[in-house]
Amino acid sequence: MEVLIIIGFIILTVLAVILTWIGIPGTFIMAVVAFIGGWMTDYATLTVGHILIMFAVSIILEVVEFFLGGLAVKYFGAGNRTAIFAIAGGIAGTIIGAGMLFLAGAFFGLLAGSYAGAYLSEILEGKTGAEAVRTAFGAVMGNVVSKVLKSTAVIIMGVWMIRVFVQG
Repeated sequence: MEVLIIIGFIILTVLAVILTWIGIPGTFIMAVVAFIGGWMTDYATLTVGHILIMFAVSIILEVVEFFLGGLAVKYFGAGNRTAIFAIAGGIAGTIIGAGMLFLAGAFFGLLAGSYAGAYLSEILEGKTGAEAVRTAFGAVMGNVVSKVLKSTAVIIMGVWMIRVFVQG
């Protein structure tokens, strides 16, 4: 039975990582899995405290992901307006992309939207095309870094849950 639980957690972890890259919050999926696992064991292995920590980490990572594209733009030398344009473009791109191409569209829309928002803002500020491209690339890199961060958190959550269940 223990082997089946481990295999199940591995499959769920891999699925949550994939879903993270297509715009679905994999960290919340892992927190829900922990909640279900805790509930099934009467919270003997995964306690309510464990589950609340996982939900808190999930919320923090969602906020970080939301702002990382804008922060990356600032790192590349842009102003607040460009950061706001990159964030707004990412949100709009995610919505439009999800409507155009199921699942993967949200991710590609996020990248395209944040790129377009940052690029447009830089051009409107009178920057050269090369400067605007550099800043827009920063917005995309911020979004990719946030996905890597969230994927890493999902893997850590999965490994941690396996450890807790095996030892518990």
